[in-house]
Amino acid sequence: MSIAYRPSHADATYDMKYGVRAVQGGGRSSARETIGRVASGAIAKKILKHFSGTEVLAYVSQVHQVVLPDGSVYHDTVTLDQIESNIVRCPHPEYAEKMIAAIDAVRTRGDSIGGVVTCIVRNAPRGLGSPVFDKLEAELAKAVMSLPATKGFEFGSGFAGTFLTGSEHNDEFFTDEHGTIRTRTNRSGGIQGGISNGEIINMRVAFKPTATISKKQHTVTREKKEIELLARGRHDPCVVPR
Repeated sequence: MSIAYRPSHADATYDMKYGVRAVQGGGRSSARETIGRVASGAIAKKILKHFSGTEVLAYVSQVHQVVLPDGSVYHDTVTLDQIESNIVRCPHPEYAEKMIAAIDAVRTRGDSIGGVVTCIVRNAPRGLGSPVFDKLEAELAKAVMSLPATKGFEFGSGFAGTFLTGSEHNDEFFTDEHGTIRTRTNRSGGIQGGISNGEIINMRVAFKPTATISKKQHTVTREKKEIELLARGRHDPCVVPR
């Protein structure tokens, strides 16, 4: 494997650009790269919670063909304990078991699968973000898409919003009992015009199937020789719960 490019991995492009490659675990393209983000993110979450009451939560909403139905998780009330109650970090017990079964099944075949992580931000301050180049959703997308294995990003209604008309999609305003301007729905995902509006920010991130699998695949070496590759060692059948 040290001389062969792993299909859909960063080996080839790193070598093409820099003339070097990481053959031990993937280097900077490995999920291990996120350890610094995990540590700093844990501190940032505590700071946000302390100073503004802001909560950031993420859970697995899809593993391969096992998809949580819309409305099955209440973003106003879902808790970290519910999310962490199982190894796939899905707050819905029934679907968590289905996801675990799907991962176990693909593991026995030496293959891998992907999925979707939903992230929500409650009590986000209003006014985060700026028009045009520094829109909040653009900043979030850049941060999220820099994670290994990410292949898609959407917030609010996302791509499903394309099936709606304007009258169906618009979030109408109202004044609540505290005199605060709110929206009756949240298809905007808490962001309008690139600026947070005080509603729950929600986004979804798609992760591809793990590139390193225990199945024979056709590839080439740096010397352009065509060979068959069978990866060995430990690898995740699904990176999504991580």
